[in-house]
Amino acid sequence: METEVPRPNIGVISDCALQRHVLQNVLNAYGLNVLLSCEPSLLASQLDSRLEQVNCWILELDDEEFESNSLDDLIEQEHTPVLFGLGKAPAKHDERYISWERRLFSKLEEHIGKVEVLESEDSILALDEAQNRQYANEPEVKKQKSKGKVVAKEIWVLAASLGGPAAVKAFLDELPETIKAGFLYAQHVDAHFSNVLTKVLGRHAKLDLGAIEDGAIIYEGDVLVVPVDNEIQFSRTGIEVKNREWEGPYGPSIDQLLKNLVSLYGSRCHAIIFSGMGNDGALAAPTLKRNKCSIWTQSPETCANGSMPQSIIDLDCSELTDSPESLARALVARVGY
Repeated sequence: METEVPRPNIGVISDCALQRHVLQNVLNAYGLNVLLSCEPSLLASQLDSRLEQVNCWILELDDEEFESNSLDDLIEQEHTPVLFGLGKAPAKHDERYISWERRLFSKLEEHIGKVEVLESEDSILALDEAQNRQYANEPEVKKQKSKGKVVAKEIWVLAASLGGPAAVKAFLDELPETIKAGFLYAQHVDAHFSNVLTKVLGRHAKLDLGAIEDGAIIYEGDVLVVPVDNEIQFSRTGIEVKNREWEGPYGPSIDQLLKNLVSLYGSRCHAIIFSGMGNDGALAAPTLKRNKCSIWTQSPETCANGSMPQSIIDLDCSELTDSPESLARALVARVGY
């Protein structure tokens, strides 16, 4: 059994109530503990024992002339990092908000380590046990050989992070094996567990689910699992697995995957953003929308963590929001089988 690691404690100091509110919400969405959030004039009244528990401070002041001995002492001390100069957060519907949020967490990770929580091996194995119980009395599904398959005209990216495997499984369980679409499954997960996840989800799946290989073709009814450590690109002769990592903080990078995909498929590629921490996919979402691609989202209230789909919804880029099962039924109605 894995031991749960305590999440870092963050202190927020700002003379703007709205900024404190925004910071508290986004930090909580990443599972970080906002131990203290106050305006600078109240810093001196905080208990020393509470201040000592803070692992990192975020300082954002409108009034740069404000002076306080307590604030000076905080900035000058060396044992707890203080982040400032991040700038005010844009409105959530503003495309610049995603870049601001990425910048915030990039700075945080420099001081407190990895912020995003990924699926644990325990959670993946628990999903496997649940599947084995569910399918205990059912015969093994025989997969269709690629020789008799049709190359997919529509490609749907299934994008997820924390809580994703269970949500994607619920989605795939509703799809017939003859569905007229192909899928790419991009899951934030530790590279060591990627093969385990592929085997777990593929064992009882009606669709043909497996890892992407160089030169792979996306057929109808296929679910190809995107590699964590290697960027993939698309050409008319198949998928190219590159000998380089994904750009940006995530692996796989859903933003980069979507940009690479739309460059070849245009309006024939789409995305469903499932449960996950962070905002991967949100930078590419406006580009997909401009290219007349569909972006659907799992409803945040049905997610283990709703940050990823919510970031798409906030940008007004989500065409449909619902539970995984309802999204699957909507897809079947749309593409046929």
